[in-house]
Amino acid sequence: MTEKSAVATEGRPIVDEGKSILEFPPIQPVSLTDRVIGALKDAFLEGLLKPGDPIVEREVARQMKVGTPVVREALIALQGQGFVRRVTNTGTYVTKFDGEEVHQLCMLRIEFETMALQWARTRATAEDIERLQLMVDSIVEAAGKGNRKEFMERDIEFHRACWRLSGNRFLAETLDRLMAPLFAFVVVASRAQLTVFMAREHYDLVNALRALPEPEFTASVRKTLSGIAMRWLATVPHPAPEDAARLEQ
Repeated sequence: MTEKSAVATEGRPIVDEGKSILEFPPIQPVSLTDRVIGALKDAFLEGLLKPGDPIVEREVARQMKVGTPVVREALIALQGQGFVRRVTNTGTYVTKFDGEEVHQLCMLRIEFETMALQWARTRATAEDIERLQLMVDSIVEAAGKGNRKEFMERDIEFHRACWRLSGNRFLAETLDRLMAPLFAFVVVASRAQLTVFMAREHYDLVNALRALPEPEFTASVRKTLSGIAMRWLATVPHPAPEDAARLEQ
């Protein structure tokens, strides 16, 4: 390319005379912290770090050849996402729940998320519902690829969007605080294969928001959330008979 055949100006693409403009997408910088977060997530989802395993900051920093403050910052972020628990004066551990804790959280999730969706039903616009539809499409795509990390991230983001549509910030924050650790634990603890069927169940929630009146709406939502909860419970010791019966109602 000669100086005469191209024009370059600051902040604009190179233009070849007689040819279309070539534009490159911007390259997003990835911080060291984000790289550590990604590496630890991969270790969780590949089973290299299991629920309950301790994570020693200095050892992670040594192996990854980064500073301990970078690892600490990554672990704080992962705590917010539910992947780890930080215990004061003890250490950091991969999130783990016992069977009874999972049962109780699942029952809370059904009640609170049903309430959030009931409120969302009266507020959601056609654009909101279309956005949720596209989010479920992305979950189905991740399941089809068998990508556990992508599935979990898109799954929790879909549910967060539903919770926000309730219009109640406190309910959305409560669900996020309770459910994010459980979402992470179930995906990390379960080595069961992800299926497209598991992803497509979310369409039932979108379709209910789009078209169902009450009381059919609440019945459909509870049935879908209960089915998801029962599958989660299969990853831990079986619930007490009375808990299982309540989930199936």
